[in-house]
Amino acid sequence: MDYAAIGLAICGALLGLRFRFRVLLPFLLLLLFVSLFVAFEQRLSRVESVLLIAAGQAILQASYFIGLAARPIFRAAHHKLPATDKLPVTEK
Repeated sequence: MDYAAIGLAICGALLGLRFRFRVLLPFLLLLLFVSLFVAFEQRLSRVESVLLIAAGQAILQASYFIGLAARPIFRAAHHKLPATDKLPVTEK
């Protein structure tokens, strides 16, 4: 479960860096269905199932917010890089 939480956090951060809010909602719904499936497959109790679902949603949403907060930093760093794809100026 630890690796799943780390993977979920990385996925949420990448979503926050790349996409806006409308993309987060389908992933939250997908995560809810996956969490329910895992809870039924593992035969978890109701309390454990609720904790599994809440923890997964919290991890994804928190890492998405971190990705949103980091987006301006990466954008500023990207604009400061020199462009290497410019063609050399030809002499007349």
